[in-house]
Amino acid sequence: MANLSEREGISVWRQIGDALLRDIENGRFRAESRLPPSGELAQRFGVNRHTVLRSISHLQAEGVVRVERGRGTYVVVNRLEYRLGPRRWFEQNLLDSGKAPTRTVLTVTEMEAEAPIATALNLRKGAPVVFVKTMGEADGFPVNFGCHYFPAKRLAGIGEAFRHFGDKPTAKLSFAEIFRSLGVSGYRRRTIRIRSRLPSQEESWRLRLPQSEHVLETEVTSVDADERPVAHALTCFCSSRVELIMDV
Repeated sequence: MANLSEREGISVWRQIGDALLRDIENGRFRAESRLPPSGELAQRFGVNRHTVLRSISHLQAEGVVRVERGRGTYVVVNRLEYRLGPRRWFEQNLLDSGKAPTRTVLTVTEMEAEAPIATALNLRKGAPVVFVKTMGEADGFPVNFGCHYFPAKRLAGIGEAFRHFGDKPTAKLSFAEIFRSLGVSGYRRRTIRIRSRLPSQEESWRLRLPQSEHVLETEVTSVDADERPVAHALTCFCSSRVELIMDV
């Protein structure tokens, strides 16, 4: 297609977006593949680069592509439906979507609980908590980055339970199984808060997304059968790859 002109009230930049979307739907550009540079697309459609960039910006807002500064524009299709509910877990979500779930334990350390964490876990400020960072992957591609806090005395041995998995991706890590091995019954999410924000430098790096792209952050407090808090987590999801669905 070349030398586009406005037709039937449809602007040129939108026609370019429609053409690129057809290319994606027809398989010309597959998920996670890189689109041609803007200069090449401008030559293809017979327009200037500004028009192409406006079209790409629109596709990014629609969640069809993501723009990575210094790297290019990548296709995002078939966003993962990630269901959040009292007992809806990471592994089940990915398997239901036909994806292979893996997790990587990035950090396991003990620290003193700051006020917000202490309140969430029903602890005194400064009480010992085990802090764990994890990366969740679908078919080897980053889905979420989580910071988890556990009451150290209430869950003796939980740090070692996570260290057992090493620092490589594994399909065997299950929070529900870890809690079960520590004698915790009735593990479930009690409260879920969701917010949208820009990522930190580490989150951008871990999730492989530009710092200009928003993440969806879930703040979750989980409890045992006696309603005692056993975990508090802040988990970031790439908004262009994941669609969060609340189960009620």
